[in-house]
Amino acid sequence: MSQPATIPPPSRSWKDIRQGVSTQAMSKGGRRRMVFASVKFAVVCVVVFGCGWSAFEVYQTWESNPARLKEPVKAVPLKQIVFATDGVLARAWLDQTLALPGSTSLMTLDLSALENRLLASGQVQSVVLRRRFADNTLVVTVQERSPVARVMVQIGGTSPQLRLVARDGVVYEGAGYERTVLERLPWLDGVRLRRTARSGFEPIAGMERIAGLLTAAQGLVPLLCADWQVVSLARLASDQEIIVRSREIPEIIFDAQGDFPRQLAKLDYIVASLKTHDAPPMKRVNLALGGQVPVELQESAPLKPARSALPRTTSQPKQRRDF
Repeated sequence: MSQPATIPPPSRSWKDIRQGVSTQAMSKGGRRRMVFASVKFAVVCVVVFGCGWSAFEVYQTWESNPARLKEPVKAVPLKQIVFATDGVLARAWLDQTLALPGSTSLMTLDLSALENRLLASGQVQSVVLRRRFADNTLVVTVQERSPVARVMVQIGGTSPQLRLVARDGVVYEGAGYERTVLERLPWLDGVRLRRTARSGFEPIAGMERIAGLLTAAQGLVPLLCADWQVVSLARLASDQEIIVRSREIPEIIFDAQGDFPRQLAKLDYIVASLKTHDAPPMKRVNLALGGQVPVELQESAPLKPARSALPRTTSQPKQRRDF
């Protein structure tokens, strides 16, 4: 007798697994974590919404009535001013320039107006004003201009007055400098100052090149530079030449577009060479001709050139020597 056929059980797949988990089947720890996550998410949403709404209210108040934001600190007076500078200006100058009354409130200060008041002197190149509410302090940080030359200015029928000229050509009165520092500055000649609407002067063009020459001379030939008395810009625009007058040499001509260290090295060599040969004092040295350096002496005694850069001709003056 034949055996009945055996029917295999149906195969199972992942679709037969229960996907959802009921709350009753979740453990107590799982339910606690789910509630905490929900509460945390709700708190974050409330905080974000509150911050956004507060920022919006502050912006609306500032646009419509900014005085309301100042009222809580408006009555708090300014206690002190902290002053920092990289130059020579003193605290007395700052107090006189700002001229703040004793009952001034820190919040009511017009920082823009105070900044313009400090910059109006010309000596101040940049200024940063900052309120420090922790101790009711106004912090003033100043960067000053440094003078490279001086000039005498006569306004109307008044007596001539001293003014200083910075590297960027700005002309200003100058405060806090020692007299010895000012006396070492060369006088500026060959310039015409133009008044501005703010009772000042327009910046002098070409002062960057003048400052470059003076800086190079102070570093390379300080002994020669110490004798420089006048720097003239009379031929700067037309011939690109800078004329220097010193105690020993009445006229030294530099090429404004040339290499100042190279020209100064030539000048130093010429001065040392002539002193070695006991030559008469020089009257004029022209360093603006490149390789040719004509030297004119104050006396007519002829000198043998150490290195002639020009061909000797019968028309060449005896008191002139080329290097």
